[in-house]
Amino acid sequence: MKTCKVLNRDQIKLLAIFTMTFNHISHVLMTPGSVLSEVFEDIGYFTAMTMCFFLVEGYQYTHSKKAYAKRLLIFALISQIPYVLAVGFFQLNVLFTLLICFLILCVMDSQMKNWQKKLLLIGLILFTIICDWAIILAIAAILFKKNENSPRGQAAAYGIVTALFWFLNIPGYAPPDAAYPLLSGYAILHGFYASLGLIASAIATLVLYNGKKSEKQTNFHKWFFYIYYPAHLLVLWAIHFIQT
Repeated sequence: MKTCKVLNRDQIKLLAIFTMTFNHISHVLMTPGSVLSEVFEDIGYFTAMTMCFFLVEGYQYTHSKKAYAKRLLIFALISQIPYVLAVGFFQLNVLFTLLICFLILCVMDSQMKNWQKKLLLIGLILFTIICDWAIILAIAAILFKKNENSPRGQAAAYGIVTALFWFLNIPGYAPPDAAYPLLSGYAILHGFYASLGLIASAIATLVLYNGKKSEKQTNFHKWFFYIYYPAHLLVLWAIHFIQT
């Protein structure tokens, strides 16, 4: 029987970069609320969860946790101005969120007392409120870490986070005049559509991922996402600026 694990880590990361671009095109260049805009936006929800999954995996195998965290911090700082220009309001970009997720993993592996760990974890989770993908990615990182050696546990982690993501998105899709936003059928359906990107991420990482990196591993694979993230935001902002 042929295996279905046909994608390596770098191929999935490139797919994540591709889908992220659709999401940002929707936010920066398209009319909010249009069908195509919502499709593009929902496609992009594949990316953050996928990157969080690989962050937890990378944390386990990295030779230098300090260098990993430093790389995330540097590119988070570099990306912040392009991010604010593109989205049009102040919020810390997703690289900051991933950095916090990395710190969460460090806390979980530390020798601190249990109550100290819990206090720090709560503080780090709450800090993500000012970041892109607030709360969701932090919880995902904790669940992925706790279940890193259990495929069923990782599937359950995806299920929990997807359900939470769906629930938190429902009020945002409810019509302005809805008396009970959480009970709006329209909002529930659109929340489900938004969650499909997370489900696709679960399929890519848990079903199709073969646990390997590209056979022709180069610095390109290591640095492309970090460079592409601020670069494409600047390009999209520039297109938007010219159009207006």
